[in-house]
Amino acid sequence: METLLDNNVDNWLPVALDTFSWERAAPYNLYRRNRAGDFVLFAQRGLALGRAGQTSLQDSRNDVLYVHVEEGKYYRQYLKETLLGIIHDPAVHSQKKAETALSACRQAMTRVFDNPLGESLNHACEIIEPTVDLILHDDQATRHLVKLTCYDHTTAVHSTNVGIFSIALSRLFFGSDSRPDMHRLAIGFFFHDLGKCRVPIEILNKPGSLSADERQIVNQHVMDGYRMLEGNGLMTEEAQTIVLQHHERDDGRGYPFGKIGADIHPYARICRLADVYEALTSHRPYHQRRSTFEALKFMKESVVTDLDEKLFARFVGLFLD
Repeated sequence: METLLDNNVDNWLPVALDTFSWERAAPYNLYRRNRAGDFVLFAQRGLALGRAGQTSLQDSRNDVLYVHVEEGKYYRQYLKETLLGIIHDPAVHSQKKAETALSACRQAMTRVFDNPLGESLNHACEIIEPTVDLILHDDQATRHLVKLTCYDHTTAVHSTNVGIFSIALSRLFFGSDSRPDMHRLAIGFFFHDLGKCRVPIEILNKPGSLSADERQIVNQHVMDGYRMLEGNGLMTEEAQTIVLQHHERDDGRGYPFGKIGADIHPYARICRLADVYEALTSHRPYHQRRSTFEALKFMKESVVTDLDEKLFARFVGLFLD
């Protein structure tokens, strides 16, 4: 094995192993980390791996591989091609399609929040687009996506989950006759919390109540996210509505504008509903996660009056077999 001298973790991208085909040649140089924390060559680009390579990885007790940022373009292209190939292959089971789409989205969104520049945002859009198509055209895969979502407090996972829930709910709520452009909606749903990458991590992960100053910093993520999307040329009218209004409340106590009632767009209501549910069911420093039943019960009893009963009924339907 060859040890690479560059051990700066910021220069390495984790590889989504469940999107990797062990039967094919390595699409880029793959590295693992040894016990000393060094990045060492695992497989050279163009060489076949086979199941022996997978076994070797398991034997070394590694559950993740890495690609250097200098070869990041190869990884991003491979991830996109793999996702498209699996989603459009009629021989692939819907659960596998859902697993691949979810993993690819998490990888892309993690990169966005680590490095929110045009390149990472554009790559995320390339991954989100076929995921939206999968939700729109494969009911079984959508059910798997909803069930497979994991719950932790990272903003990337939260944003991915909210994006998936929101597109699935929009499909149910709007039907097929007057359905808006779901790809334009997806920009807003998946990037609704983009501005949180500018919130200090110690505030996002604070276990206790936020101070007034800290709350103001968190609330600023709405306008920051809007400016970041606009600055990178990704703003759509739908995304603008979602990003700016997803924390508004019927009673006027939301932010940043204090909108009330009919002034809050249905797109933003959909995002807020998914956002509330995801927060309740996630592991957070300041609360224990609720089960799906507990979260929906709490929302019905304590939150739904501020949401929308018709939307909520559709949302509950996402979790029914």
